Amino acid sequence: MTAIDPRREISVRSTSEWVSAELPLIAPVTDAWARHYDSLARGNDVPAVAHTDDGRAWIEVRLPVGSRQDQVADTMNAARDLVGLADTADENPIGVAAEDSIRAWWANARPDSPWPMMLTLAVAIGVQLALPSRFSLGPEWIVPAILAVLAVALVIVDHVRFGRRVPVGRALTIAVATVLVANGAGVTIRLIDDLVSGGPETNSAADLLGVGLGVWVYTVIVFAFLYWVLDGGGAAARATSPSAIPDLAFPQHLNPRVCTPGWRPRFLDYLYLGFTNATAFSPTDVMPVALRAKLAMSMQAITSLAILSLVIARAVNILQ
Repeated sequence: MTAIDPRREISVRSTSEWVSAELPLIAPVTDAWARHYDSLARGNDVPAVAHTDDGRAWIEVRLPVGSRQDQVADTMNAARDLVGLADTADENPIGVAAEDSIRAWWANARPDSPWPMMLTLAVAIGVQLALPSRFSLGPEWIVPAILAVLAVALVIVDHVRFGRRVPVGRALTIAVATVLVANGAGVTIRLIDDLVSGGPETNSAADLLGVGLGVWVYTVIVFAFLYWVLDGGGAAARATSPSAIPDLAFPQHLNPRVCTPGWRPRFLDYLYLGFTNATAFSPTDVMPVALRAKLAMSMQAITSLAILSLVIARAVNILQ
């Protein structure tokens, strides 16, 4: 499948009347593909032309110098979307101010940095190791080991280019979220059972508050990963083919004037969502649109309310 290569830089040239941007494709294309792309662009009134030369292929988009940010974003998105449509013309494709707005659109279209997600995953592993060994599915080392292996695999996939990198990366992120959700459910149930029936940590208010805080932080991270994986089909899908109607509507979706062209949520946005939903027990500035998003946010609110209320109540009772 032909697509724009988000890992390469774009070329932007300006004249007194026009700004021209060259969007690189991931691989060369046939002449038939380029002709079909040009036909689609003309039919949809998109000022874009496909070029191929010496093993390279790119899409040239021309915009008036006075174009607004929303016009730039709409035009660049339309030019990108036509790339997928042009594949139907070639059964065997070879490859799978305005200037500032174009550069901002390109910066937002590039892949997410993996490091915020990796650092958050490291915190989750640290929290798991800090909790008593009873708060683990199996041996206390098994969940941290699985998450560490998956994290290393994600780093390798992010830095190595191969044909199925996107689906493999998607499978790995789903695996990480699945392990976190399963273990998060386990530690939450263990904590609530200890609070109700009396566990070792319930003999000391300090121990109880420490364990309760660890479990609460862990659930915040769990739901942040869950939102990140579920919304719009995952990070790769949000970057290459964003849905017209998101599962989670951020303020930038509801009011494009407060964001740069081509904005999309990154991992830290979902971590923020997980924190605010866990403290407010309800949506704050991010609105759930899809049913699965509403169910996930409802489950997090119930979980957070149960943990905080039971831990605080039991700690107060111990102190008395």
